[in-house]
Parts: sequence; C-alpha cells; structure tokens
Amino acid sequence: MSRCHLLLNRASGGNQRGIDAKGVCRTVEAVFREGGHEMTSTLVPPGKIEQELKRVISTNPDTVIIGGGDGTVSTAAGLLGGTGIAMGVLPMGTFNLAARDLGVPLDIAEAARFLAEAQAFPIDVLDVSGHACLCTTILGFYPEFSNIFEKRDHGGHWWKKTIKLLAGLRSTFMQARPLHLSWESDGGNGKARTKFSAFVPGRYKDTAGLIPARTDFVSGNLTAYVGTHRSPASALRGILEYTLGLHEKNPELTLVKATKMTLRDSRRSHCKAMLDGEILKLAFPIELRILPGHLKVLTSAATLFPEQETEEKT
Repeated sequence: MSRCHLLLNRASGGNQRGIDAKGVCRTVEAVFREGGHEMTSTLVPPGKIEQELKRVISTNPDTVIIGGGDGTVSTAAGLLGGTGIAMGVLPMGTFNLAARDLGVPLDIAEAARFLAEAQAFPIDVLDVSGHACLCTTILGFYPEFSNIFEKRDHGGHWWKKTIKLLAGLRSTFMQARPLHLSWESDGGNGKARTKFSAFVPGRYKDTAGLIPARTDFVSGNLTAYVGTHRSPASALRGILEYTLGLHEKNPELTLVKATKMTLRDSRRSHCKAMLDGEILKLAFPIELRILPGHLKVLTSAATLFPEQETEEKT
C-alpha cells in the first residue's frame, strides 16, 4: 500500500471553469482508496502551493498528486525533483500540457483511475536558470501576447485562447521587439534575430496536432527551436507546418540538440519568458541544462517508450 497525497490548487484554470474542487478531492480519494492506496488531500489557496508542498514532502509520502495547471505542475516538479517522491498530474488547468504529454486522460475521474494504476518512471527535467521546466520555455512575442489575455481570461478554454492567438497574430508579431540571441552549447553555437524561440526537454513530436506534444522523455537532451520568421505570414505558415507535423523541415526554424546551453542577447539584459504556462522575467545570460531522470512521474511505459510498444505488437 502506497501513501499518497493530493494537492489541489484552488485558483487553477479548471476551477475557474466551474469544476467543483471539493468534488474532485472526493473523487480522487475514493478511486485511490479503491485501488488499495492511502490517500489524503488538501485544497491549497493561491500563493501557498510551495509552502504546502514543502510540508507534504517533509512527511515523506510515496506519491504526491498535483491538481492544477502547468504552472502549478512545474512548481511542484522543481520541489519534488531529486526527492524520489513520485508526482502524478491531475489536469486542472487550461492547456494541461504536462498531463497530455504523460498520457493522463483529461476527464477527472478517468485521470484518477489512470494515476491510481500507473507506474512511477524517472524522466528528464529542463533547468532554466534555476526554474524547473517539464514542457516548454518560450521566448519572444508569445509571452508578451499571452501575458495580456491571461490576465483578462485566466481559466478559459484552450481552444478559445488558440483562436485569440491566431486572430491577434499579425498585430502582436509586428509590434514585438525581436531578440538578438546568441547561444553556446555542446550541440553547437549560433546566433539569430528571432521573435519566437522554444526550448524543451526531449523534443516535439513530428505528428499533426494543434497542441504541442513532446517525446524523448529520457533522452538526456534538450532541443532548441529558434524561429527566424520575419513576417506574420511566415509565422502563420510556421504554425500551420507545426499542426501538420512538418516543423522540423521548416527552413525558418533552427534546431539545436544539446545537454546544456547558454543564451545571450546583444541588446537586452533580460526578457519575458513563458515557462510551462507561467510568465517570468529572466535575466541574460539564460542557462539551460538537462537533468537526466531527475523526476519520478506517474505514467505508463507505452507513453514513455512508444517504440518498444510498437515493436512488441509487431
């Protein structure tokens, strides 16, 4: 029997859309107890996630289930990484990138059943100047634009935010100041004028889809995607190519695979970044390094190792 604890962020996007937080706690507790686990839960008010998580970690549970958006999950990953305590992700946010990446169903009851039966596997974490990144860190026009509508529409549906992004792409892209990035890495050095760059642990899947999805969770590498698009039309074309799974063939996208990377800007001392859905102000130089197997997560072997699953079936 494993000892588990659920921490649910009261201010998550799911709560803003009317999901009953207390009802979620009851559902998760019931499912885990039916599966033979000990389960307790805490509803955490805004701004208290770190404090409460540190308290829970001090009790040395086997697993902590995090109910919240990607920002909450990233915060938890930073604290749980290296402890040996497994983290489960309960999708309570807007995009729920981490949950999607780890194969967790988006329906709460189904997610609870999945997590109660899942195994704990170690995965890589991307350290971004001391911040834990599970999904993606984005520099350029997107953090600027997202900061505006997130303040206004926190907790909205992901597809509504995607439509707003596309509708405002032209004006936002044109107004955004470019970054004059240079990078040094063990995968090569370079420089570019860019209005969009993304850095992920592992890499993006080269399959069709609107929402970014990662693979190579235990590769020991990070991948940098540095866009050199000069116009809204070319940026829109890049988005279209991504949705079709053709982004790695885009001539206006430079890909760098590395284990560590240093970013500098010849004209700025800092910039805004979106790290797993949260807007941060990062100072240059920005240091990125992959932390192999740093965090244990609840998922399935089929999600982490799809190639092995395919080989077994054939």
